[in-house]
Amino acid sequence: MPLGEVLYTILPSPDSTLAIELLNRRFFKQNKHILSFENFRGELSYVADRPEASKVNLMIEAASVTCRDKSLNKKKQALLTRYAKEEGLSVAHHPEIRFASTRISPKPLRGFVVEGVLTVRGIGRVVKLNIVLNPMKYDRFQIDGDTSVRLSDFGAKPPSSLFGLIATKDEALVRLLLWATPA
Repeated sequence: MPLGEVLYTILPSPDSTLAIELLNRRFFKQNKHILSFENFRGELSYVADRPEASKVNLMIEAASVTCRDKSLNKKKQALLTRYAKEEGLSVAHHPEIRFASTRISPKPLRGFVVEGVLTVRGIGRVVKLNIVLNPMKYDRFQIDGDTSVRLSDFGAKPPSSLFGLIATKDEALVRLLLWATPA
């Protein structure tokens, strides 16, 4: 462990968010539908005096995906959740989604670009996350970040009009608000 490196644990909490926003266009109106992940774990190895030497790893239980989108009724929420599990993520064959950082670079104004391999459905792709680390009380960090991904890059087909999600876009926004506590 490099000098000054502190290990943090990332676990779900009532304040955590790990979600995918699916965008669609329906009758000239753009909507978004949110799929959240409830079970995940990870670690942040943070080097305060050299943040670019830090590392982050995250494992997400794919079967923990759920749709609680208030713009959809309960039946459509259940249909979208089932579709995400069976077709989108193929959880029976690929129970985990993983992210492992390979490079961290400071951004000019605030935050970092965290480059790493995101593995979904057994397919790994390099993604760049925009991350802001906010120090909190009790030596915790709030990790606030986002990135865009193409569903087709991971072999996933966007939901179709079956769910009233006409013309769902291939691009989705991944949003996260996580808490890292000292290990």
